[in-house]
Amino acid sequence: MARKWLLAPQWKEDFETLAAKPFWGGQRLETLLTHVELANYCVYELINWKVDKEIYRRYVLSPIIDGESDSELNWRRPLWEFFYPRIRREDSPETAAGIVVRNLRERVTISTVPFSSAPRMPAAGWPSGIETIWRDQIVDEKGFERIYVATLRSVGVGARLNGAGTAEFWTGSEWKLAPRPLSLAGVPAN
Repeated sequence: MARKWLLAPQWKEDFETLAAKPFWGGQRLETLLTHVELANYCVYELINWKVDKEIYRRYVLSPIIDGESDSELNWRRPLWEFFYPRIRREDSPETAAGIVVRNLRERVTISTVPFSSAPRMPAAGWPSGIETIWRDQIVDEKGFERIYVATLRSVGVGARLNGAGTAEFWTGSEWKLAPRPLSLAGVPAN
């Protein structure tokens, strides 16, 4: 039904790319369509820089941040709505990444306190799901890197976690360490 009635022609390839991934089992169709619609709209109609097709598919369109099975995939719209207006006039992914990290750091607290000391959090450990991190606005450093990558992707910047679990972004020609938030400025990249 979605293929016939809900997809704009320009979304078909992105829809097929994501729908074929095993992580969509048990997910809502609305979530899949949101990723396809907003990623395509942002990259091909809104941002002022070009994104290579392979980088787009793997590091903008994909809702999976670090290869882990993530049941919280419905994060693109809230992040895009909050961050896109702040970067919409920027001409490069570098400038956009700097704006994103400043605004993300203002919104999300990075806690160094052991998780068990955070009274409003469940006892299972710091949340790692993007939706939960965004809702609760507090996370450890590892979770911050995950939401940082998701936020960059939401605004059309190719982003991934490097081998050390630190956010990187695609400049258009190379992977570069993403600008560091003030509280993580001294954290080494590798």
